[in-house]
Parts: sequence; C-alpha cells; structure tokens
Amino acid sequence: MLVPHKSKDVAEAMASMGGDVDLLVLFGASAMTDRRDVLPMAIEQSGGTIIHFGMPVDPGNLLLLGRWTRPDGRTIPVIGAPGCARSPKENGFDWVLQRFMAGLDVTREDMMRMGHGGLLMEIVQRGQLRADLGAVE
Repeated sequence: MLVPHKSKDVAEAMASMGGDVDLLVLFGASAMTDRRDVLPMAIEQSGGTIIHFGMPVDPGNLLLLGRWTRPDGRTIPVIGAPGCARSPKENGFDWVLQRFMAGLDVTREDMMRMGHGGLLMEIVQRGQLRADLGAVE
C-alpha cells in the first residue's frame, strides 16, 4: 500500500488493513531519527507502541521496532525499515526480519544483544566511507 509520507495518512492506512496481516513493515520517504518522525508518530496515532528505536548494528541502526493491534484485536510486530532494507547486502533489518519470519519474537533486549559482534564490515560501494578518527582518549 502506498500512502503520502504524513503520519495521519500512514495511521489511517494502518487502521484500514484487513485482519490477515501478521507483520507490518513500514518504509518511509526519509530516515527516521527520532520518535517525532512520520512513521513512529503514525504507529502511535494508530494505537500502536514503540518497543525500541535504533539498533547497535550498522547498517541498520535506524530501525524501529513496534507493536500494533489489528482491528480484530490481535497484536502484531511493526518494523520501521531503515534505508539499508533496500540493499541486497546483509544488514540489521535482515536479522530482525529473519527472526519474525521464523516465528520468533524480537524484544528490546534481543535488539541490544545484536550489537555484540553486530557491526558489519565497511561496504566498499558506500558513497561516503566512514572516516578513521583514530583512538579516543
């Protein structure tokens, strides 16, 4: 479903969804950097909750995890997808999606544990590589 990038429109689209949805993945027009961005606000406006914002994995650090109650009363997970979700390279979004597709839940604690060894190697094709700032004292 494609809707304008406005929290009210996204919330209304969520409310209009049928009862056969088991996982909701939201892609925005821009990166989500805080809870006042369009997608987090839409989740809350539609009656959902934000479970965790961000993850200690890069690419994927701007992922949002939430819960939303469908019109039939069943609560389902919501992923606010970071830009890297569009990439064919493995990233944090893949790790979260794989767990949900296997029927596993993902909690805030699970998200934080992904940080242990969760930083992916530099991607050569990245337009702007990270600068080596040296040791921090």
